[in-house]
Amino acid sequence: MKLNKLLKLFTSLSLVFATAAYAGNAEVNWTNPDDYRDIRPANQSKKRFHEKTFEEFEEFFTELAGKLPEGYQLKLNVTDVDLAGNVEFGRTQPIRIVRQLFFPRMDFDYQLLDANNQVLMAENVELKDMNFLNNIRTRTSTESLGYEKVMLEKWFNQTMKEHLVKEK
Repeated sequence: MKLNKLLKLFTSLSLVFATAAYAGNAEVNWTNPDDYRDIRPANQSKKRFHEKTFEEFEEFFTELAGKLPEGYQLKLNVTDVDLAGNVEFGRTQPIRIVRQLFFPRMDFDYQLLDANNQVLMAENVELKDMNFLNNIRTRTSTESLGYEKVMLEKWFNQTMKEHLVKEK
């Protein structure tokens, strides 16, 4: 029990420090997550899997928003998620099988606000990557939600390119 509390404390502190390092900020709202197309766990509880998955996406959106100028906010309202792959029963337990047919998708609307809370961009997005297995990126094979993160990063960099802070 103590280890679980320490782990939660460490995770919370790391999120605080990680968020502070970024210039922009992200705020994510998950609308009707029980209705999402595919956010099924393979071998853990549904509740814990949802919490972990949403937390990881939120961290990633915050990381992306860090490429924006100081004071900018990216507000997202996620309305659907379909993770890469499909949960199927293996010999003894369910596992997520990744095939080209089961590509990642995410539907959301967003607003990009500047430091004065003026809306710079707003759009309803239906994002999908039908070619996800042909993208050569190390992230996809080594990181949780790697296929989804590559898809989101590509969208973010293309959509927000005129607002991104140039690296020195």
